[in-house]
Amino acid sequence: MRIFLLLVSLIISIEAYSFKSKDTKTSMTNESDSQIAFNRNLILGRGINFGNALEAPSEGEWGLTIKESYIQEVKDAGFNSVRIPICWSAHTNYTAPYSIDAVFLNRVDTVVNWCTSRGLAVIITIHHFNDLYDNPDSQIYQSMLLAIWQQLSVHYKSTNPDKLFFEVLNEPHSNLTAEKWNILIPSILQTIRKIDKERTLIIDVPDYGYHESIGKLVIPESENNVIVSVRYYLPYPFTHQGAHWAEGSAKWLGTTWTATPEQKNTVESDMLKIQSWAKEHHRPVTIGEFGAILYADATNRLIWTDYVTRSFELHNFSWSYFDFGVIFKAYDIEKNVWLKGFPKALIHQSK
Repeated sequence: MRIFLLLVSLIISIEAYSFKSKDTKTSMTNESDSQIAFNRNLILGRGINFGNALEAPSEGEWGLTIKESYIQEVKDAGFNSVRIPICWSAHTNYTAPYSIDAVFLNRVDTVVNWCTSRGLAVIITIHHFNDLYDNPDSQIYQSMLLAIWQQLSVHYKSTNPDKLFFEVLNEPHSNLTAEKWNILIPSILQTIRKIDKERTLIIDVPDYGYHESIGKLVIPESENNVIVSVRYYLPYPFTHQGAHWAEGSAKWLGTTWTATPEQKNTVESDMLKIQSWAKEHHRPVTIGEFGAILYADATNRLIWTDYVTRSFELHNFSWSYFDFGVIFKAYDIEKNVWLKGFPKALIHQSK
C-alpha cells in the first residue's frame, strides 16, 4: 500500500478483458517459461487480498481472522484467486536455521487448502519484514529471508504450480532501495529454483510497488517464469483519505472520484506506462494491491473500483483487490454480506 499520486483516462468498455481460470496443470516441457508465466497470470485473473489477517503479528490482531466461509464467499462471487499477505518473520526464529513455527505453517496450509480445494489460485507473500527493509545489507536478515523461501519451497514443492504462487517479498522500500533490491533478487531466485523449477514467482516493483518505479526493476534475463507486481492506490488523497498511517490524510477527507475525463485520462496514462514496460521486457503484470478506503464516499468507491479494474483488464493485467474485510473492505464481516455494489464493481456480479 501507500506512496503514490496521479490517475486515469480512456472510456473503458464495461466488458473489457475477461479473465478465465484454467484448471489444467501446465508443463515446463511443452511451454516456454515465459509463456507459462503469461498463462498463469490469466489463472490469477480477478483476485482479492485477505489483508490484515496473517500479515498481523498475530492473526485477528488487525481485525480479521480468515474463516472457511469467507473463502466460499469469494468463490461464489466469481473470483479466480486469493492473495494472502503473511508476516513470516513474526513466526520464524531469528537464529540459524531460521525455522518457521510449525503451528503457524499449518495454519497457512489450512487457508491455502480451503482455497485450492475450491479451485481458487493462491498467492502467498512475505509481508512486513521490517528488519530487512531497514537493514538490507544484514547477513542475518538476508539469510533469514532465503531460509524462509528454502523451507516453503520444500514444503509446497508438490502443490500444483498452477494454483500456488510465491510472491518473494512485498513492496521493497525504506533502505531496501531499488539498487539493493535488484542485487538481492538473484539470490532469492537461486534459492527457490534449486528446489522448485516450475513455480511461478511474483516479483514486486521497488518503492512500495509504485508503478512509476517499474523501470528500476531488474530481473535476471535467464529467469522467465515470473510475474511482475505493482500497486495502484491512486490518486492517493482519494484512496487514503483518513488513513491513520498516512501523514496529513485527515485533510483529504471528502476527496471525490467521479470518473471525470481528466481522472480517466490519468488512469489510462498510468496503465500505458506499465504496459509499455511489460511489452518491452516481455513480462506479465499483476496489480497486486489496489483499493479505496472505507472513509471515502461509498458511491465514489464503487465508481473508482469499477473503472480501474476494467482498465487493468483492458491492458491484460491480473489484479487482487485490497482488501476483503477491513479498512478497504469489500465485504462486511459483521453482517457476513458483500458491501452493496462491490461484486458488480469488481467482477460484474449483481449479488
